[in-house]
Amino acid sequence: MKIKYIKFTWLQTIAWLVIFFLPYLNIIFEPERLNNFNYVFFLIPFLFTVTLFFLFYFNLFVLAPSFIIDKNIVYFIVVALGLVLFLYVNHFIYSKLSALANVSDTATAKSATDKRWEVFPRYIFPSIFYILTLLVSNIHFLLNERRNENEEKQKMQIEKIATELSMLKLQISPHFLFNTLNNIRWMVRKQMGHTEEVVMKLSEILRYIIYEVGEAKVAIQQEVEHLKNYIELQSLRLPVPGVVAFNVSSSIGSQKIEPLLFIHFVENAFKYGIDSKTAPEIVFELDNIGNQLIFKAKNKILNPTNKLENTGIGLSNIKRRLELLYANKHSLETRAEDGYYLVKLILILDEN
Repeated sequence: MKIKYIKFTWLQTIAWLVIFFLPYLNIIFEPERLNNFNYVFFLIPFLFTVTLFFLFYFNLFVLAPSFIIDKNIVYFIVVALGLVLFLYVNHFIYSKLSALANVSDTATAKSATDKRWEVFPRYIFPSIFYILTLLVSNIHFLLNERRNENEEKQKMQIEKIATELSMLKLQISPHFLFNTLNNIRWMVRKQMGHTEEVVMKLSEILRYIIYEVGEAKVAIQQEVEHLKNYIELQSLRLPVPGVVAFNVSSSIGSQKIEPLLFIHFVENAFKYGIDSKTAPEIVFELDNIGNQLIFKAKNKILNPTNKLENTGIGLSNIKRRLELLYANKHSLETRAEDGYYLVKLILILDEN
């Protein structure tokens, strides 16, 4: 916005310079006029233009903001009185300077036709320029108001989205902690020997969420390490050995993404894909093709009595974050098929 403002200021400056010097352009083509230079014919257009200049900005910064939106009648009354005053001042200046130049009505005899033509420079032309100046000033004011209003709406929308995203993230962290502490409690009860390892994994997960995520994007590798920690943490508590895999393509680059977009599907896979009797089959894949980051999750549905709505942040939370963070730049497919729950999430990454 700052660059646009500077450009517009230069445009105004150039426009006013053209208006100021326009009455004197005939000197370029008739330089001999300088030999009989009369300061009166220099002052009349100069003072007239200066008056229009102050009128333009007085209306822009004082009259229009005070009256044009909420007090139209008052504005038109003030403008009408201003026109009368403007014509009076213009007539006074024109008469005085003309008298000094010995071209007043008393200095030389004028025909009736000449006197009728004096109406134009004294009243008609000034009225036209007065109205045009106010019209352009008002258009400028209304455009500024619309631009400012749009900027305020955009700021409010950005603040709203930022607040909403913060709330969504706040829902994620307690969810991790709640589930993992339940896992640790379960492992302590079973007197499993790698409880300390689980606590260390939990520490790494919480460190990532609290200190590394923040509000900015994170490197894909950081998100991968976070997912690996969580998968390893969950794998330690499997009641029945089975297949748990996280396949990361070597094509994964150094791009940055919004954090914590995949963890919900990882949690769901363990929630639905584990029971106390059947060997689980849980597979995650992360691939990078061009500017597309593709995440896939697949698990046997071993616990069909659980409902998706009871999975903490919920699928609606993830969809909302995707809408806010990757509007028109993502594709999400979730379905149950042949006893498996399948997820495919595609993110279109920025080139930079």
